[in-house]
Amino acid sequence: MTSFPPMHRLQVAADPDHPALGQRARSPAETRARWEVRAAQWRARELAEVVFGSVTSMGISGIRGDGLLRGLLRLEVPFTGLEDHREREARFLSAVEDDPVLGGVRLLYVIGPDAGSG
Repeated sequence: MTSFPPMHRLQVAADPDHPALGQRARSPAETRARWEVRAAQWRARELAEVVFGSVTSMGISGIRGDGLLRGLLRLEVPFTGLEDHREREARFLSAVEDDPVLGGVRLLYVIGPDAGSG
């Protein structure tokens, strides 16, 4: 006899205290829409690396498959001064508007200084 618990799990119904248990499977269209946002995330990072020189950190939240805004993308970039940062930020946003991938996926960009720029 062993003191380890049995290896099988009980199947339980979704509980309001555990909403993860009640998640439904996404349709192929929903999955494709989420991957469009992911593709846009990496394309935006690529543009930011060209404009700012590098991106030290990136994160996306609030991914939506549809709607006016499809997510919030946070980019941490080197910071040398406010005027330089604003000029680069304007160049980045201009490049975003002209980009064929990012043109179809509207993201809200939060561009801030990286931790080592201070």
